[in-house]
Amino acid sequence: MSAKWSILPLVEDHLDTFRDQRTNELRRQDYLSFYAFPLAIGIACYLFDFKMQDPASILAGIAVFTALLFGLLIHIFSMGLRVNDDPRLPKSGKLATLIDQLQANVSYSILIGIITTAFLIAAAAIRENNQPINSFLSAIITTLLVHLMLTVLMALKRTRAAYAALRF
Repeated sequence: MSAKWSILPLVEDHLDTFRDQRTNELRRQDYLSFYAFPLAIGIACYLFDFKMQDPASILAGIAVFTALLFGLLIHIFSMGLRVNDDPRLPKSGKLATLIDQLQANVSYSILIGIITTAFLIAAAAIRENNQPINSFLSAIITTLLVHLMLTVLMALKRTRAAYAALRF
């Protein structure tokens, strides 16, 4: 896609972070952890007929959380600029790679947050008389929420690794 709103580069950058640090090979277990596991949770929610009671409450939290991720992305951008401008730090290497990966993961987290927000808006809009939403939509939202949390945890781990790389 060449449209200005294309999300494909965000997804590609994020998936490119699923590499082994030592060998630079793609790690299949990352795909299982970040996609198959949340999907399995979502399928289980559907099979056990899980129905969300109040999507509007979750919507408020995810909307704020996604906004905070936007702020974090701006901070990562400025951190990348500072590292690039600091003559004491190499322009490539572990720290630069970690910052690039962190930027990719947080950007992707924002994308998942936006998608989750859209599903929650739809769920809140179609909900009738304070009834729970159906198990299919509940399963999709649960899958997205688990995926989002795992991706944020990966970004947190990369933040720690970047800090450790700065401590020479």
